[in-house]
Amino acid sequence: MDIHFISTLNPEDEDRFAPIVIGAVKAILDFLPISYTLRIVTSNARVFQHAKAESMGEPSQAAEASLAASTLRRFRAS
Repeated sequence: MDIHFISTLNPEDEDRFAPIVIGAVKAILDFLPISYTLRIVTSNARVFQHAKAESMGEPSQAAEASLAASTLRRFRAS
């Protein structure tokens, strides 16, 4: 999933607001058993990033995740 957020904030406000957005989204996603990366690049070219790696667990779950990723790539290609 790739989400783009476009705002009318001025560059200085973007720099102040970006860590708050990262924290809010992190608080939601940390409850899910997923790996993810959050990245915000502001108009001032400041980068705010957070990543979480989640273990895949059972081999069957890893196979299901691989299948889902493969299916998503095929879907995007069509």
